[in-house]
Amino acid sequence: MGRTANREAWARLEAMLVAMHLGDVVTVDTAIGKSGIDAESAELVFDALVRADLFEQHGRQFVRVRAFRGAELDHG
Repeated sequence: MGRTANREAWARLEAMLVAMHLGDVVTVDTAIGKSGIDAESAELVFDALVRADLFEQHGRQFVRVRAFRGAELDHG
């Protein structure tokens, strides 16, 4: 993957994650498919999000449980 494509993949992943609302569910495979990021990087990102208590892992699914710092608060 070229440098520009890699930047675009990371930007797509970031946009997808920030757009998620509390309770939304995503899998690593879905994140890879929608963003184009490589599997190893996607797994590292989700591991970090779980460690930061932003997502919970349930098998192969990840559930958003807390808002990102600086993002609008989710109501609902």
